[in-house]
This record gives sequence, C-alpha cells and structure tokens, in this order.
Amino acid sequence: MPGPAFLRGESVSLHTWEEADYEFFEEHRNEESIRRPLTDVSPRNRKQVEEHFEERVYGDDDDGMVFLICTGDRDAMRTGDEDRLTRVGEVGIPWVNQPHGSGMLMYWVAPDHQGNGYVTEATALLLDHAFGQRRLNKVWAMVIEPNDASQAALESLGFEQEGAYRKETFYEGEYVDSRRYGMLAEEWLADR
Repeated sequence: MPGPAFLRGESVSLHTWEEADYEFFEEHRNEESIRRPLTDVSPRNRKQVEEHFEERVYGDDDDGMVFLICTGDRDAMRTGDEDRLTRVGEVGIPWVNQPHGSGMLMYWVAPDHQGNGYVTEATALLLDHAFGQRRLNKVWAMVIEPNDASQAALESLGFEQEGAYRKETFYEGEYVDSRRYGMLAEEWLADR
C-alpha cells in the first residue's frame, strides 16, 4: 500500500514508497520500454530492488526526494487507500547537491498510463516543492535524443535545453546524444 500522499494535484498524488510498492517498481523498471530510455541496462531482482530503496531512497542522505505517482479520487489520493489508488510511476530528484542548490530530475510512467499528462503534473508538483520549500536554485534532467516524449514533457514545463553530450549513450545498437535540460527557481516561480 502506498504511503500517505506528500503532495497532491488534480489527477495525481505523490506518495512515499513502501515495501508493498516494490513489486510495482521491480515489474516496471525491468520493462524494456521503461528501462531503456532511462539507460538502465541491468536487471533488478527483488533483493536488488530492496537494496536500491535502502540505499537511494531511505539511506542516510535525506536530501533526495523520490515519490510514487498515484491516481485515484481525491480522498484516496489523500489517505493512500490502496483499493482506490492506482500506481502509475515514479518522479523524483534523487540526487541533490545541497551546497550548490541543484538536483537531478528523473521520472517514468508505466506504459498503460502514458499519454495522460501524469509526468507533467507530477513533475510540476515536485518542482513547486523543490523550489518553494527545499529552496533549490536549479533542477536539471538528462534525456537521450530518441526520447521525444520526455523532451516534450520537459519543454512543456518550461525547461530549457542547456546542451548536448555527443554520442554519449549506447541505445538500440548505436551511440546517441544525450540532452541536458535545466530549470531555474526564478523561472519556475515567476510563472506560478
């Protein structure tokens, strides 16, 4: 069962990950259509998923923010009522460089739930929190060139492309460019 909602929007809520959610993570992060664009080439079994959460999500470094994206009615999104919630993906800023006020954004949505705007809304909720409450100055993301949907999501939120890393990532038999996108707090907060 997802933990209680930490942030709520109109159609999504962001919840803490709980052990009962590990199966969802394991199933979808091993799915080729998700892991390949994330450049995650290694399979993860249950033990590795548990270690991932212990180290990255629940480890000693509490600067990162990683959430389970859920949909459902307002009351279910508030309480985390598993019977009325649907797990759809993950959004987070898992690596925060607190002294410099920057962090790296990552997200994914299960294939059955893609195309509904969940990434955009979940990311907007997270950016409101990161810039408004955590006082980050910059959030950035890396996207491989073939991932048009991810680039479109970032651009729709106002992220600026800051540069390209030529032929940096091996994807589907060839080296492809990675693009770096960035958003400054002043840019995000000016539009709120």
